[in-house]
Amino acid sequence: MDSFFVKDNDGEKGPFTFEELTDGRLEPDDLVRTPFSNWQKASDIADFAEYFRYEGYYFATEDNLAGFGYRVLAFIVDYFVISMLLRIEFSLLSGYLPVEKLNSISLNQPINPSDLKDVLILQGVFFATVWLYNLICFVTPLSATLGQVLFKLIVVDQDGLKLSFGKALLRSFGKVVSFLFCGAGFLLALFGGYNQALHDRLAKTYVLRKDIF
Repeated sequence: MDSFFVKDNDGEKGPFTFEELTDGRLEPDDLVRTPFSNWQKASDIADFAEYFRYEGYYFATEDNLAGFGYRVLAFIVDYFVISMLLRIEFSLLSGYLPVEKLNSISLNQPINPSDLKDVLILQGVFFATVWLYNLICFVTPLSATLGQVLFKLIVVDQDGLKLSFGKALLRSFGKVVSFLFCGAGFLLALFGGYNQALHDRLAKTYVLRKDIF
C-alpha cells in the first residue's frame, strides 16, 4: 500500500495512507511525496485526480483544453439559443422596442442617422441578452452554456473550480466585449497558451473538455 508524506508550514508530516489523505483534508496546492518521489503539488499527482474531480475540481492541462473547433460548435448552438430568446423578447416587448426597424436595417448599407438611436437600442438588448444568458448559465451547477454542455465542455477558474458569482459576472461582461470588433475577442483563443479568448483572459478562466480527465 502506498504511503504519502505532506509538507506544510510546520514541516513534513506522515506517512499517511491514500484513504487518510482523501478524507477531505487534502488541498490541491498541498505538497505531497511518496518515500521514493520528490515533492509535488497534490493536483499534479495522478493518484489524486479522481478524488479532486469528486470534490469538484477540474484542472486545466494541455490535454483537456477545449480546442477552437469545439468552442465554435458550442458558440453556434449558443447563438441559436440567444436568437430564440431575442425573438421572445421582441415579441413580448414589441410595444416598447423599435422592432419594426429590424426588417429595414441592413448591415450592407450605411445606417440612416434617423435610425441610429433605434439601432443602439436593439444592440443594447442583444448585448444585455448575451450577458444575462452567460451569467445565468455560469452560476448554475452547469458551469457552462447550453452549447458547451452539449459538447461536454466546462468553464472553471484558475483554481479548477466552478466560477464564483464575481467571476461569472466578469466573464459574461467580457464575452460581450469579445463580440465587438467583428468578434475579434473570440479569435484570441487561437493564440497564446491555454486557448483563452478575451473573456477567458479577463476573468482568468479556462474552457475544458469534461470527457478528458
